Amino acid sequence: MKRLVFSFLISGLLAFTASAQDDSKYGDTPEEVKKCKECISLYREFRDQDQEKDALKYWRCALKTCPASAKTLYIDGARFYGNILDKIFENPEKVDERDAYIDTLMTVYDMRMEYFNEEGKVLAMKAVDLFKYDDSKAKEANEILAKAMDVTKNETDAITASKYYQTLYEMYKNDQATKSDLLVEYMPVLDILDYNIFRLEDEKLVDRYEKAKKNLDAFFVKIAECEDIYRILGERISQSPNDIKLNQKALAVMNKRDCTDDPLYVEVAERVYKDEPTAPAAYSIGIEKLKTKDYSDALNYFEEAIELCGNCVDINRYYLRAGQTATIVGKASKARTFANNILETEPNNGEAYMLIGDAIAGSANSCDDGKLGKASAYWLATDYYAKARNADPSVASKANQKISGYQKYFPATKDVFYHNLNKGDSYMVECFGESTTVRTND
Repeated sequence: MKRLVFSFLISGLLAFTASAQDDSKYGDTPEEVKKCKECISLYREFRDQDQEKDALKYWRCALKTCPASAKTLYIDGARFYGNILDKIFENPEKVDERDAYIDTLMTVYDMRMEYFNEEGKVLAMKAVDLFKYDDSKAKEANEILAKAMDVTKNETDAITASKYYQTLYEMYKNDQATKSDLLVEYMPVLDILDYNIFRLEDEKLVDRYEKAKKNLDAFFVKIAECEDIYRILGERISQSPNDIKLNQKALAVMNKRDCTDDPLYVEVAERVYKDEPTAPAAYSIGIEKLKTKDYSDALNYFEEAIELCGNCVDINRYYLRAGQTATIVGKASKARTFANNILETEPNNGEAYMLIGDAIAGSANSCDDGKLGKASAYWLATDYYAKARNADPSVASKANQKISGYQKYFPATKDVFYHNLNKGDSYMVECFGESTTVRTND
């Protein structure tokens, strides 16, 4: 054994000699430097041999002697204590031992920040481990995660954002937080997740944020009924009606859950819009205009939402509403443009295909050339309803109803034959510049 340790020590010291350019981080005196390098060398050798129990002794020596020597000292330490905790933290007979190891693990994270910064990242890891090994510390973990997110903002890691809301939900279960807290904090977390899903190109990273978003929604739907939203957020806003950030969060929650039937929705939207026109506020006022059948104004607000949004994560929601409203006011070309904008980023968006079908069917009269023009518009519209059904099963029932409803406007076989056509023939719909297939209603 002595020979093995001596071999470890010599190889480790040679590595240090070759790489070290400044011994100050290893200690203030030659003796400290020597001791530090010996301890680091030995703990790393045992670590690399998967002998963590032996490695831990020398790791403690290195941490005490030269805490500023290397960031890996803290990475390894967190792993060592995490491995220990993994084996005992669920054992009710080892609660005291667990708590002692958790305290040490938390100190490791604190020292890492002291000597190597990375505050946002390390705070998040600290909080996640604290909650993992002792879920009764949800409140403490949540406060640490909040600090981490204040540092990392939109760059917050998916796990950090997800755990922040999970710990808040745990607090709610233990009467340490209210349903109001959950409602208000939902949107800021969702915004972070959507920000990264929308902009990241790395598929693995996007997948992590999408999974975090599913977890977030799983907690949110447990508490977010419209009646609760109106009551709780209404009480919260009544206490601070001029808190614009609170109004913005409330508006985002109501839009997310499509809770738009209470006067609170309009009040909040108008307050936010008056402070500074934003895409969500313009969209919300547009929704209210739709309800009062003021379609022209509604379309104007939806188009303003699109302009204010730019390339934001809710852009397709705004395109869809604008397109649906444009169809109502007979602006088929504009509606199709909005739908095509959606399909550029979401090629399987069934609602976008439905919108195109509606726009075409709604303007069929303008295609009436006294021949088969009007009928051909219905053929083309049902083509798009079929595309919607095939692309997105969630709209299949609605698409089938539309197809069935417009089939009665198809011409009879004799009328098709009169124009030297047969069922199944290709037909150019001149008013839309697209080809479709001849069909009959008999």
